[in-house]
Amino acid sequence: MTPTGDRLTDRFGASGVRLLETGPAVPDFVDAAAWGHTAGLVLPLRVNPYFHTLPEEPVGLRAYARGMGRDLEGDPHASWTRLGSDRAFDLCVAPDGKVWGVLLGYDEPDRFVSSGPALFAESLLEVDTLLEAVTTGEDPEQASAAYQATFRRLESADPEAFADPEHWWPLVLEDIRTTASVRSFATFEFAAPDGTKHLVSEPGSICVHAEERTWSRMYAAGVEPDQVTRIHTELEPCFMPGHYCSMWLEMSFPDASLTHNVSYGETAEERVAGIRELQAFVRSQSEKG
Repeated sequence: MTPTGDRLTDRFGASGVRLLETGPAVPDFVDAAAWGHTAGLVLPLRVNPYFHTLPEEPVGLRAYARGMGRDLEGDPHASWTRLGSDRAFDLCVAPDGKVWGVLLGYDEPDRFVSSGPALFAESLLEVDTLLEAVTTGEDPEQASAAYQATFRRLESADPEAFADPEHWWPLVLEDIRTTASVRSFATFEFAAPDGTKHLVSEPGSICVHAEERTWSRMYAAGVEPDQVTRIHTELEPCFMPGHYCSMWLEMSFPDASLTHNVSYGETAEERVAGIRELQAFVRSQSEKG
């Protein structure tokens, strides 16, 4: 492919990027300053599983929400521009140019993402390159070095985004590191049409949580959500960008019982402790047999 001069287009291809609206007319319901920060921005359509957008989606958050059947009149975020989604939070630009994650319909605080839309787009490019190195490389040391180098570049480019481990980008990188280094399983119980119970168990993989992988296999086999009676995970379902397993499990399987061996926690310190507890649990199970 002939280089275009735009790093994102060169990476994802012309059909793999979205060019946000340009022109003198500000879209309806959009703050002029917020729109000015995003006009002409190039974004990848997806960096799985952490970000996705579509060329035809409205630039304004209010217009997007209206298309989804939600009215944001009176909402303080209504006039923000929207870049895309991480499967739960809408990633939006405020009038001051900061990028935030907004979870509509829930009493959940906004998540700080990036100091500006261009920094956000460049960070997506960096992480997509990292994911390729981590998922296709055969040398764990090289993958670890690529991870550390990416972390340093992103932190250096946007220190504000890394000022708190609960900000969006640190959580994304934490998820990549954890799924690349820690293996955990999920087990789903479901009832067949004749009433017999069956168990399906799968481990997670890089950037794919065990719950996601197990349900993907079951859904492909024709199992319906209302057939699921019990879900057990080694690690407590998460609230991490790109996954939000605690949310989608509750929404998809409201009548299933959910249990887990190890609590994940709500802070970086608690999550590290949970991972260590999981590793100790896995070792103990391995020693048993």
